[in-house]
Amino acid sequence: MNPTTIPNHDFMELHPVHQHPAGCKQHCFVFTEIADIELPPEITKYPEKIKNGSIHSYTKESISPPPPKLAKDRRSRKIIALVSGLLVCVALAAGIPLGLQLRSSSLLEARLAFIRRLLVESPLVEGYWAPPMGANFSKSFAEVKSGMVGALLWPIAVPCAAQYLDAVQLTLEGLDDARRIVGKNRDMAVVENADEMEQAHTEGKLAILFGLEGGHTLGSSLAVLRSMYSLGARFVSLTGVGCTTPWASASIRNDFFDENLPSTLTNFGEIVIQEMNRLGMLVEISRLSEPAMMVALNVAKAPLLLSNALPSSMACNGTTAAVPDHILSALSQNGGVLMLNVERCGDKPMSLKDAITAINYIRAIAGVDHVGLSGSPKNYPLLLAELARDRLWGSVAIKKLVGGNIVRVLREVETNKNRLPLSEDWIPLESIEGNAYCRYPET
Repeated sequence: MNPTTIPNHDFMELHPVHQHPAGCKQHCFVFTEIADIELPPEITKYPEKIKNGSIHSYTKESISPPPPKLAKDRRSRKIIALVSGLLVCVALAAGIPLGLQLRSSSLLEARLAFIRRLLVESPLVEGYWAPPMGANFSKSFAEVKSGMVGALLWPIAVPCAAQYLDAVQLTLEGLDDARRIVGKNRDMAVVENADEMEQAHTEGKLAILFGLEGGHTLGSSLAVLRSMYSLGARFVSLTGVGCTTPWASASIRNDFFDENLPSTLTNFGEIVIQEMNRLGMLVEISRLSEPAMMVALNVAKAPLLLSNALPSSMACNGTTAAVPDHILSALSQNGGVLMLNVERCGDKPMSLKDAITAINYIRAIAGVDHVGLSGSPKNYPLLLAELARDRLWGSVAIKKLVGGNIVRVLREVETNKNRLPLSEDWIPLESIEGNAYCRYPET
């Protein structure tokens, strides 16, 4: 076969290209720009200086196979990582809130860290804490601390059976006992208003706000009410669980013992609320009967408190206070707050999903400014971390839920104090006749 010739315009000479028989070592003459190709390592390792436009000769046997190409999935991962990095930079540059960034993350630890930082700024207020006295007190206190709680509403409880007997004395002894316990614990501080609560939280102490569980602790006396305020009580539940008084009806009644007692709030009960408004005490109404709740909402001159309660729509049987929807709607007009029980629905422990459903239900009816937490301190961190995934619950909304709402109510109650005249009324004798076993007869 005749050789063919290929013109070389740079050197103005011809380079032969031959067809070789099989088995013959083949030489390839290459003429190109070196910068335009990727040279094999077998060529670049030679010490000779290679210039553009040179002619090189090499054999196929001397060339090692080219390196394998990158797998498609590896390239895809690199692209995804690059795009993700760019999105993070854009998000930070655009000033997207931290809470929103965390909600897009499924990492529990990241959300818990977000909640911890938030609770440094705002105290988490437990709406109902009734610790066991004695050896188990330390365990209950440890659960509160592990739940990142910053303040407690601590009601002094007295058995309903002590009504008409020594309920007032038992209340005084219970308040004294609780104060001495707090005095022995450097991590606790008794507070009496919103400013002191926030100051204790700033100092790293657990703020304690004392109150009374049940109007029977007052002995149906405004003088006792004022004395309890002087001793540091800052809220009173008008009735305990199933404990109707001569002036306020409880939601759970005993048909035999409560037959002659009121089914709503009496005129003296209205005076009790007015005197508490004058003093600057929180009025707690969650265990009142439905008619009594409505009277209290109409009479009160300051926001009301419903503690450790649930919406009636959840159909939780048991002793947990149940609040109808129309009371929740009226609560938003009053400016008060419901401290939602997120521990149990009747005899059934409440799951995180159930608790979040209940929180969102209260928010939908009463509004985000009228809901708080109570009943389950040890579960609060996980509950709040899960809630932070919902775009409805930004940092501002969560701060209101954990304590901002109850702190606001405390401030409004304090602002309204001393705006009403001092009441010196006494409960009518006919309201307590036949039950006042320990009352000295008036002449």
